[in-house]
Amino acid sequence: MPFIFKEKKMYIYFAIGGIAGISAEGQDAGKLLWDCSDFAPAVVAPSPLALENGKILLTAGYGAGSAMLQVKEQGGKYTAGIVHQYRPQEGLATEQQTPVLYRGTIYAIMPKDAGGMRNQFVAASPADGKNILFSSGKDERFGLGPYLVADDKFFILNDNSEMSIAKVSGSEFRVLGKARITEGQDAWGPLACAGGYLLMRDSKQMVCIDIRAK
Repeated sequence: MPFIFKEKKMYIYFAIGGIAGISAEGQDAGKLLWDCSDFAPAVVAPSPLALENGKILLTAGYGAGSAMLQVKEQGGKYTAGIVHQYRPQEGLATEQQTPVLYRGTIYAIMPKDAGGMRNQFVAASPADGKNILFSSGKDERFGLGPYLVADDKFFILNDNSEMSIAKVSGSEFRVLGKARITEGQDAWGPLACAGGYLLMRDSKQMVCIDIRAK
């Protein structure tokens, strides 16, 4: 993921073994600037989510939960360490997809081991991932499906290729409509949207949808 900290451009990589920051510019381009192995899940799917003031949200499935990393700089030297860490039953976490930071709030689909909020779409404060602001509720669960924001709406796909279009306002999650897009399963591939067209796929096929008409 691209990351800018104190005007320094870098890429951050989260993988088996931990996370690292690599210089993306200047004479030291490609140099390892910092690394941290204090949060190293066995399986990593979501990308790191860059926040303000050098903070990075890390999350993973299979019970790993989430952790907040803090990057610091002094005299041109960088360090990074875990500020806090929690299990999926305690706060925002995700197994498959990368959380979305939108208008100062983090959104994600909770993993299957998140207790009563499993597979629900939730919103949390960037300052404290344990502070769940609201959720989609027990009647709206989405499995491992992807999600994105377009036209100030969330497009959320569940495991069985059913697309939900939802509006988030204040502390309310409101579904505007649903449609089964394909007859496939395991629709876990990330969504992409450009120019009013949305690209999605299941385990068998890929389709392009015109979302401009309605």
